[in-house]
Amino acid sequence: MKKVMYVEEDFLSSSLCQPFIDLHEKENDSFLESVTHSNSSESLSYSPDIPEPDGDYGAIYLGGDVRPVDIKLSKDELFANVIANVTKICKSFHSDIQLDYCGVIRWPKGTFMKPHYDKSDMFGANVLAAFLYLNHDFVGGHTQFDTLDDEVWFDVKPNAGKLLIFSNREYLHHVSKVESGTRYVLSFWFNRIDKT
Repeated sequence: MKKVMYVEEDFLSSSLCQPFIDLHEKENDSFLESVTHSNSSESLSYSPDIPEPDGDYGAIYLGGDVRPVDIKLSKDELFANVIANVTKICKSFHSDIQLDYCGVIRWPKGTFMKPHYDKSDMFGANVLAAFLYLNHDFVGGHTQFDTLDDEVWFDVKPNAGKLLIFSNREYLHHVSKVESGTRYVLSFWFNRIDKT
């Protein structure tokens, strides 16, 4: 499987991002509460607090309560079209994938993720992740890609309507701390279609 790194600056107009934020504020679900952490004493470091045998500590939200809202099966035309268009782009890289999860995730002030590879099999082995940034009225919260020597080699500054797609099991990545404001992202995870 080839590695993917794709950025589209103006995938969606910023005015069309607002309904996703509104949905989150209306629904305010706790879909992934079991993997959400609110330990404000955690720090963004390359030395994991609880490492796995390979030194990775997984995709764990730290520093705030993110409360994702699942919208994978939306009947809303805007939501359905955005999900279909992101899926179409992802399938142009890997035709044998399917949408595993899609949801609006709120990152309040203080929230971050340490460097990790997405290797959770909670929904199936991930192949690609896609992030549609829904706002930019906050400080911090960049998606950053790391080397094994603790260096950031690629920095994605969120901007409303920007789309990022990448091989989330192949690239070491993290989210820098949201210093002020609230970051909203429409997150997608895609896995391989089981052909058995």
